Amino acid sequence: MCVGDALPSLASHRRYWTEMDTGALQVTVVERSTPRARRLAELLRADLADCARRIAEQYPDITATQKDHGELDVEEGAHVHGVHTVADRGASDVNLLSVGRDDRAVTVVQWGQMGTSGHAQVADFRRTAVTAVDKLY
Repeated sequence: MCVGDALPSLASHRRYWTEMDTGALQVTVVERSTPRARRLAELLRADLADCARRIAEQYPDITATQKDHGELDVEEGAHVHGVHTVADRGASDVNLLSVGRDDRAVTVVQWGQMGTSGHAQVADFRRTAVTAVDKLY
């Protein structure tokens, strides 16, 4: 969600899901140099910062709202965004997304489920995002 076009083809990922319409994804890219990783992380963060507007623009039947859940103090930094989407047909989903970097490695962590922004476990997701960045190296 919102970062796929910016990811290079050489990315590794792990996907998790439950039977209860909840899922998570972690995508990690190891760049050739720290400056390249820094630029990729900046690009991905910019994509996430504009996510709700782009979703609403691309899908007129979806209303999207976004909340900035702030910076995470981990390695070279990470940032968390929340996106809530509601489709005209009634579907309501909430996603939390983070982009973090440690040296040459950049990781995107996404968690989503059916529901509203009130269903998002932001504190738990922030801890998960910190752990994901901490374990890059």
